Amino acid sequence: MENRTYRDMADKEPWSLDRRNFLKVFTGGIVVFFSLDPYLEAQGGRGYPSDPNAYLKIGEDGRVTVFTGKVELGQGVVTSLAQMAADELGVTLESIDMILGDTDLCPPDMGTFGSMSTRFFGPPLRAAAAEARAVLIDLGALQLKAPAQELAVEKGVVFVKADPTRRVNFAKLAAGQKIARLVDRKAELKSVAEFQVMGKSFNRVDARAKVTGEAKYAGDIRLPDMLYGRVVHPPAHGAKLLKIDTSAAEKIPGVILVKEEGFIGVLHPDPETAEKAVMAVKAEFDVPKPAMDTDTIFDYLVQHAPEPREGEKKGDLAEGEKASSSVFEHRYENGYGAHTPIETHTALARIEGGKATVWAATQIPFPTRQEVATALGFPQENVRVITPFVGGGFGGKSSGSLHAVEAARLAKAAGKPVQVAWTRAEEFFYDNFRPAAVVKIKSGIDAAGKLKLWDYNVYFAGSRSAEQFYHVPNNVIRTYGGWRGPGADVHPFGV
Repeated sequence: MENRTYRDMADKEPWSLDRRNFLKVFTGGIVVFFSLDPYLEAQGGRGYPSDPNAYLKIGEDGRVTVFTGKVELGQGVVTSLAQMAADELGVTLESIDMILGDTDLCPPDMGTFGSMSTRFFGPPLRAAAAEARAVLIDLGALQLKAPAQELAVEKGVVFVKADPTRRVNFAKLAAGQKIARLVDRKAELKSVAEFQVMGKSFNRVDARAKVTGEAKYAGDIRLPDMLYGRVVHPPAHGAKLLKIDTSAAEKIPGVILVKEEGFIGVLHPDPETAEKAVMAVKAEFDVPKPAMDTDTIFDYLVQHAPEPREGEKKGDLAEGEKASSSVFEHRYENGYGAHTPIETHTALARIEGGKATVWAATQIPFPTRQEVATALGFPQENVRVITPFVGGGFGGKSSGSLHAVEAARLAKAAGKPVQVAWTRAEEFFYDNFRPAAVVKIKSGIDAAGKLKLWDYNVYFAGSRSAEQFYHVPNNVIRTYGGWRGPGADVHPFGV
């Protein structure tokens, strides 16, 4: 049997997840840490921290828990990721608990966006589950007094292949243990032919809770003495507050007014009254003249674009044009697009003893924690962001967390929990939009109809999904300016 060395995490852990938070979840059992880094590097990805981004725990009760900063937005990762872990580990889907987007319990994560959770998070999660399975087989070999290669795992039980009556379950194997492993890509994964859970049709693990109303979104959470907050927003980006009249709002019984530099909010125990109060506030702003409008935005983008970055390049464009019997030039314009999630930006904040807890509809719980901490003047460790079920995001809840900051500032000022829920009008106006973009394409075909030329230039939509998937001997892709998602739809539209 292979000799494995384990580290007792009660004595020392070399990971950046702080000791206090780690010990909240690791009182005993088996834990496997894993990082997205090797997998992102293989895909050309960047930006994730080098420390482990998540971990998988097998508790002394035999249940399996996956801790990750990823978030369930309605896209189904709470089910698909659980399927991956269950299959690779050798347990039923019902044996998996997913802890998502809790900054006190989960290691740091950039966020949930770009359709990357299953694609990039799935492989290291499988590797972690495979490593945990190997640990359990080693422990089973000791208890069953059998070579590890003669053992198998199924439904949370390690057993001898030749005599399945000789068996021991995960709970007994994990009892009294404090084993931690850091996984790498050498873990032996199951083949597709061995899958029992992946690729099979299962009910979504959150389906019953959602259809019965048991599932809690940020707007469903209630706390004692909670107030509803509304904030006076400017009518345009860059607008500056000149003067404000809150006298009418102050006459409404029970209204609490919060006035800080550049920030005006109203609070009330009743959400409709809070809405009435904010509508009663009369604010005058200095609104800057816009540099462009709907009619001029596309020309503006092209005229003010930075120098391009060349992505894919092959052959020679001039030669491609010579080889083409027909050459076409087209320009496509894609306007700003609202993300319009069914759940608007919503957050609930509670501040007690110099510490803040925020329940937020967000795709980025850890960056949200940083934003809230900065706004409150708190150290990051004094802010906890919990992400309950989120009613869609589509990228709109991954670029800033103004709603969470608003709730936290109002809660700090009032000394009571405060919930902020943007109206649908605010969602359309203040959410980040998918950027407007321009795509210019010059293409050519020969007499047989084969592509010979592809000169692709995109302004402010990035390069994602712009890669040429046809065989074109002479092509180049240039991107002008940054991109903020979702932007992949721009390129299929142009192509």
